[in-house]
Amino acid sequence: MDIQWSLVLFTALTGAAGWMLATIAYAEVKGIQRGIAFNSALIALIGLIVGGVCSVTHLAHPERMLGALGHPTSGIFTEAVLVGITALFTIIYLILLKRGASEGTRKGIIVIAGIFGVLLSFMSGYSYMMPSHMSWNTLLLPCGYLGTAIPAGIALYLGYAKLKGDDELGALPKLLGIGGIVAAVLAAAYVAYAGGPDAMLLGWALAVLVGGVVPAICGFMMEKKPEGACAMAWIAFVCAIIGCTAYRVFMWVSASIIDSFFGPL
Repeated sequence: MDIQWSLVLFTALTGAAGWMLATIAYAEVKGIQRGIAFNSALIALIGLIVGGVCSVTHLAHPERMLGALGHPTSGIFTEAVLVGITALFTIIYLILLKRGASEGTRKGIIVIAGIFGVLLSFMSGYSYMMPSHMSWNTLLLPCGYLGTAIPAGIALYLGYAKLKGDDELGALPKLLGIGGIVAAVLAAAYVAYAGGPDAMLLGWALAVLVGGVVPAICGFMMEKKPEGACAMAWIAFVCAIIGCTAYRVFMWVSASIIDSFFGPL
C-alpha cells in the first residue's frame, strides 16, 4: 500500500496544532505567558488550515468531498467537522484577545478549542480503523495518533515562548516530559502489535525513541537546566514531529506488510 503523504501531513499537523491549543489553554487558565497568547494561537490556527489543505489534496476530485460531508458517519465528515469547530473557536479566541475580552470568557473559549483539538488528534486515527485491515483494526492505532502529537504541540509552544524570552513556564516542561513518555509508550504498543522486520527502524527508532523518548528527556532537562531551555524545546519539537510523522508512515507500511502475505490475486 502506497504511503498517503497528504494524510500523513494532515494528521501530523492538525494533531500538533490541537495539542498546542491545549497547551495554550493550560497557560491561559494558569495566567502565564499572556504576551504570546495571540501569536501562539495564530500558529496553531495556521497548522489546522495547512493540515486541512493537505487533506483535500489527497482527493483526486476535491469537489466530491461535499458528497462525503453529507454522510455524518464517514471519517471525512468527522475530521472536517472537528477541524472546522477547532478552527472556529481558535478564531473566536483570537478576536477576544484583540478586543480585550474578560479573562473568564477567554479561558472558556480556548479550553473548548483545546478539547476539540485533542479530540481531533484521536479521531483522525480512529477514522482508519476497519476490519479489512488487520493492522489498523485496533484502538492502539488512534491512541498512538493522539499520543505522538502531545510532545509536538507542547514543545512547539515552549519553543516559541522561550524564543520570545518568556521564562514563566509553569509545569509545562514537566508536562512535555510526561507527554514524551506517553508518546513513547503508546507508539511502542502499536508498533509491537502491527510491526514487522521491514518497519523496525521506522517504528521503534523514529516513532518511539526519537518521537517520544528524546522529547521526554528534553522536557525534564529543561527543568534542571533552564539556561538551555530554548534549545531543548526546539530539539524536542523537531524530534516529536519526526516521530509523529514516522508513526503515521508506519501505519501505511504495516498495512503493506500484512497485505504481502496474501500476494496478488
